[in-house]
Amino acid sequence: MKRNLNLTVISLLLVAGALAIPSVSWYIVGRHDAEQRAVEEVNRPWRVARETAVQLAERVRTRLETLREAESRRPFYHYQSLYHDPKGAAEGAAVVPSPLAQGPTDPLIRAHFQIDASSKLTLPTLNEEALDAIEPQEIAIQRALAKELQPVVPSCLNWAQRVDPAPPQPQAQQQVAANTLRSKVEVLDSEAYQQNIEATRLYTDIKGGKGAKTVQRSTAEPKVSSAKQKEDVVRVGVDDFLWRTMSLNDRLTLFALRRVTTPQGPIVQGFVISTAAVQESLKGSAFPSRFRKQVTAEYGVESIPIADTGWRVTVDASVAVSTAQAAAEGIRERFIQTYLGSVMFAGIAGLCIVGLIRQMEKLARERSQFAASAAHELRTPLAGLRIYSEMLAEGLGDPARAKEYARRVAGEAERLGRVVANMLGFTRLERGTLKVHPEMGDLAGAVRECVGRQQAALEAAGAQIELSVEEGLPPARFDRDAVGEIIQNLLDNAEKHTRSAKDRTIYVALGQESSVNQNGSRLLLTVSDHGPGLPSEVRRNLFQPFTRGKNPDAPAGLGLGLVMVQALAGAQGAQVAYRDAPGGGAVFTVKFLA
Repeated sequence: MKRNLNLTVISLLLVAGALAIPSVSWYIVGRHDAEQRAVEEVNRPWRVARETAVQLAERVRTRLETLREAESRRPFYHYQSLYHDPKGAAEGAAVVPSPLAQGPTDPLIRAHFQIDASSKLTLPTLNEEALDAIEPQEIAIQRALAKELQPVVPSCLNWAQRVDPAPPQPQAQQQVAANTLRSKVEVLDSEAYQQNIEATRLYTDIKGGKGAKTVQRSTAEPKVSSAKQKEDVVRVGVDDFLWRTMSLNDRLTLFALRRVTTPQGPIVQGFVISTAAVQESLKGSAFPSRFRKQVTAEYGVESIPIADTGWRVTVDASVAVSTAQAAAEGIRERFIQTYLGSVMFAGIAGLCIVGLIRQMEKLARERSQFAASAAHELRTPLAGLRIYSEMLAEGLGDPARAKEYARRVAGEAERLGRVVANMLGFTRLERGTLKVHPEMGDLAGAVRECVGRQQAALEAAGAQIELSVEEGLPPARFDRDAVGEIIQNLLDNAEKHTRSAKDRTIYVALGQESSVNQNGSRLLLTVSDHGPGLPSEVRRNLFQPFTRGKNPDAPAGLGLGLVMVQALAGAQGAQVAYRDAPGGGAVFTVKFLA
């Protein structure tokens, strides 16, 4: 037992070690790999969102900066609805519509406007003194736009008073930030400047025939000016446009403003960026994108500033991030499930190996015990046979007891045959070759015959048999030889376990079961005694091979009798059960189908 326990413990430790080392290593490496894949799964939408936001922000920045630079190069007088071109080819009074009079040509610009020193806001698309060239519907639209822009006038004038331009620099040295204020000076002769100031009045006079006619001349012919005209000039300071955010209709809007310094006072010129147009240009990206000024911390939103504007491009990747997080959790869960499933499978396999080793050791021990018990069981009847046969052959002992000696020889031979029969039967049982041939017949007669054959030997051993058979029992399905072996084993078992009992009577009864179930009636064969009964540790494995009690005073045996009883009964469709007798002892019941 100790050797078996040690082998079992050693095999358990070896299997546990063989499983633990690769399992722990797999967990460490596999969990790290799963975590890396999960992090990569979550980072992928963030990375794509940031790349998308950077690309969109750069595209918008380039677009706005190109627009700002182009507008910064635009002459200040283009922000009037009518203007006089100082570089034009006409002599005398000559005014033409501004390039901005038909509205912005760039879709990102919503409107151009100008605010003079008297806080008057004008649009190049709306000249209240020359409305004949504008459609009535367009007039209403432009007036509504001017009214919408009117609230920003104070902010624009305050900005113009606070901003300080940098001194003009040679073009080679003007490598400054895009949104740093730069100033240049436009020089106009006084006549051209005056015509721009009075452009609307000149336009009205010319149209009414009161002004001088516009005379066109060849552009190849230089315009002639006197020395006096060259000295009589007007200098106008024109700053570059700067980005500024202001509230328009309770919504933050991006403006571009510049200050124009004239002899009549400062003028603020600007244009309004259409947020909707910028937003429209962001469509088609991998994620929903927005052009925004204020950005709060939002889950799954990547925000990239657009340089110098104070605005940002935001990319909403929250859906993709949530999906990626769910996928990452799935990666972790699948690893844990795979790991636990594999470890459990390996653990079960390891326990099976340990169980097989334990079972092999148990079988080896049982077979060793079986060999010892079989040798003892065979030696005892053989010794009796040898003694009594020698007494009969040599004429030893009391001649009057010769018949008794002969019966002893027959009894020992029967006992020897019973041991051999059980061993052969168990061998057939293990090989699966145990066969019976049940037929309908008189079970009561078979029981009487079997008990009668055993009665003399049992009485000679000191036991008494009482047989009780009900009258009128129906036929039952059984094998006569198998029933004989069942009764023989039960009676032998009862005789051995009642040797120390005061009452060694063995009761054999055959009757019909009181209740009838759907399978039909049953006949009950009962063998009971007044012995000590079976201990609890034996009952759990009562019908297992080599099962015997631990009591050293218990009678010797192979532990195969009850195994054969159950096997032979089951082969006939019968059932074997055990219970304690009410007054002490053991009761075995075999139920046969009738």
